[in-house]
Amino acid sequence: MLKKVFSTAMISVLFAAGAVFSQPAIEQSRSLKLEISGVGEIILEENDAEQLETTRLLLQRPGGARQVIDAFDGLLPANLLKHDLDADGSIEIIAVLRHPDGIDVMPFIYTDLNAFKRVFPAPDQEGNPLICREIFVSNHDGAPAVCARNQISFHDFGPPELYRLELFKLQKDQLLSVHQGFSEGDHFNILMNRGGYAMHNGQYLEALDLYNLAIASSSGEITTKAYIEALFSLGEARKYTKDFQGALELYQRIVVEFSENTHTDAAQREIELISSNLDNLDALSFYVDVLSNINCDRWEAALELLQNHPGARAGGKLQDRLLFTEGEVLTALNRVEEAIKVFQELKERFPDSSIIENVDALLADMEETPEETDGL
Repeated sequence: MLKKVFSTAMISVLFAAGAVFSQPAIEQSRSLKLEISGVGEIILEENDAEQLETTRLLLQRPGGARQVIDAFDGLLPANLLKHDLDADGSIEIIAVLRHPDGIDVMPFIYTDLNAFKRVFPAPDQEGNPLICREIFVSNHDGAPAVCARNQISFHDFGPPELYRLELFKLQKDQLLSVHQGFSEGDHFNILMNRGGYAMHNGQYLEALDLYNLAIASSSGEITTKAYIEALFSLGEARKYTKDFQGALELYQRIVVEFSENTHTDAAQREIELISSNLDNLDALSFYVDVLSNINCDRWEAALELLQNHPGARAGGKLQDRLLFTEGEVLTALNRVEEAIKVFQELKERFPDSSIIENVDALLADMEETPEETDGL
């Protein structure tokens, strides 16, 4: 059985804490303001000077004089919050910024409102390590906590949606992660997305449990489309655990029972791959290890296997696929010239391979010379 991560009380915090603990401002507004007793008015505003995308955090004193606390190049105002985050009796300011081309946000936290000391991210730190969909102030174990919330969307059959939350405590001018978890719920969309998250992190046994729960024990009647997608994901999880027979049975169910759907062709390709390599299990297992690293966005680890592991050159019937995958990984790592050489090697060694058409298409794209334009 899966353990619940958040209590009912935490779920109420998830959706309501922002209103309870913070002073929300209108997202994407050009100017956000907060009043701090004894200090003045804090303003987070977009700077229109020379049409630069720059936001400034300002203090406006009672007489009207303004002081620039901080400036953020290439970012726009998203929210402005105040709270005593470390429970020391003094207020902290959280300026929430977003990129002009996106919806994700990042917090900048200031303490000691006499000097406006930025404690997160540290002034000497390059970039902001905390980027998420929403920032608000909640609590953890009775103490204030900054909550970062992200929607997890590997499958799209909601609402309800799945959210991943991480809670941070401000302690001695450091923002420390104190808790991580998910929003609760047993709707199939929530369970499937938790399964997708587990898959993406290489937790394939947990993914199997979650996708099976989505099919058998979820609230809300699972749709046919979601059911087929869950079956395919179960097949993938079985494949990554190297239960090839179990994976075959799941892929075959899709092909036989649901002959016309978006996953039929992919399931048929997996059937052909596994069936034709059941007498080549060492190479098949190695190939799946490579695919598992790619599935988890571990591109460098995948390349290390493909270029240095003995199994990379002992693939037999899978050697063309291993070369093709090496070319794809190099392309993803923006090592295009190396990728072209690998694809050319594949064509020379395996001219009759079933994936040559894919190789030709990729090479055509990669070797294409941009057309010159006439004074546009």
